Amino acid sequence: ILSEEKLPEQLTTMITEKKEAPFQFTYSDNENLYICVGYGKQESGGYSIAVNELYLTEENIHVDTNLLGPESTEKSNKVPSYPYIVIKTEYLDKTVIFE
Repeated sequence: ILSEEKLPEQLTTMITEKKEAPFQFTYSDNENLYICVGYGKQESGGYSIAVNELYLTEENIHVDTNLLGPESTEKSNKVPSYPYIVIKTEYLDKTVIFE
């Protein structure tokens, strides 16, 4: 899982363009595969994302994530947020299945 500072510049641009709405996409630089999942605009901060499953089969890479809401004490923060996660793996020529 990568922090925003470690993302390739082109990938950061793609996420910025898509962040308003939920998204699921992959990006490759032919050396690494980046699996990106975003949950769109949320009304406040404090959200996190759990990776429930990430596994490889003969033909596919499966990823299952879940958006976790903020703690009740954090709900006072009314600044919108755009939670997303980027998982970096070695490049594999396989289809990513978002579950």
